[in-house]
Formats: sequence, structure tokens, C-alpha cells
Amino acid sequence: MNNISNDVLKKYARMAAKAFMTNPGYVLSCDNESKKEDFIYNVVLMRLYISRKTDIFYFDEEGRGLLVLRKAGMDYPASEVLKVPNILGLLKNFSFVSRLLSVTGVYSSKGLYDEEKTYIVSPVFVDVNYQGKGVGTQLLKRAIADMEKKGYKVGLDTMEPSNVPYYEKLGFKLIDKQYNEKADAYSWYMIHE
Repeated sequence: MNNISNDVLKKYARMAAKAFMTNPGYVLSCDNESKKEDFIYNVVLMRLYISRKTDIFYFDEEGRGLLVLRKAGMDYPASEVLKVPNILGLLKNFSFVSRLLSVTGVYSSKGLYDEEKTYIVSPVFVDVNYQGKGVGTQLLKRAIADMEKKGYKVGLDTMEPSNVPYYEKLGFKLIDKQYNEKADAYSWYMIHE
């Protein structure tokens, strides 16, 4: 288990809430602009609470961003959601959380990655004041180098089409593209080669 305090997780969840305001998955899930940031905050905070037990965290040394790697094929037990300290925040945003699950639940990376030899970027985000300054790139490069030394590959998925060329420049190769008819959106799956 990562020894990361709840206060640190809250700080990064607040950062993610601002960074993900235009993320297609969250945009499709929450049509209420005044509630979107709180919704994203609670979803990301839940994810960080649960994943600190099993995943690998890469923090920017100056506190400007975070990258989390999870083992491909890793499913978090639903029972863990009931144990998170922000369960009331999730319940308050339940309708948006349900929509998020219906939007992202259609996509599946099952069978796309070697589950024994691949870690997935899930999530990566940078403080909005530092986006476009190489923070995310440095986090990705550090995670890739670390995993390659250990004999693992790094994969990722994105719902943002403009991210695909960026990831390709970093050495990722597109391995699948899935369309969600209900959400009228795509998800691109990539692996670092």
C-alpha cells in the first residue's frame, strides 16, 4: 500500500477536477456546469483512495501533476467504493457517476494488453497552471523508463482525439479504437513501443 495521506490525495483530486473539466468522459457524464467540478473531484478522489492500495504513483517533484499506473486487467472490487471517506460526495453526484459508468463502461481494454506484462496510465493530470510546460511528458517518460527497467510495457487510453498525436510522439502506438454509439464518442487505446 502506498503511504499517501488523505490530505495529499485531496490536493491532487482538486487538481484533477480542474484539469478534467473538458475531458470528454466527464463532459458527457455531467451536463450541469455548476456541479461538474465537485463531481469530478469526488470521482477522482474515490479512484485515488482505492488505487493507493495497489497502484504505482508518480508525483511531479514540485507538486504540479500526478500519474498513476495500474496493472492491465486490474478490476477494483466494488466493495472498496463503500469504504472511501468521500462516499457522501459520490452519493450526492450519483446521477452523474451513473452516467460516467455508462459512458466509460462500454469501452473495454480486455484482451488488448498483455495483462501480466503491461501497466496502464490511469489517470494522469497536471495542474491547469502548468499544462503545456512538459510536466505530464516528464511524468510519462519517468513511468515508462521505470516500467521498461522492470520488464513491463505501458499502455493508455484516451477519449480526447487531440491526445493521440501527442502520445504517438512519445512512442505510443495505436492498437485499437472503439466507438460508443450512445455517447457518440471514441476511445483510443495505445501501447508504448
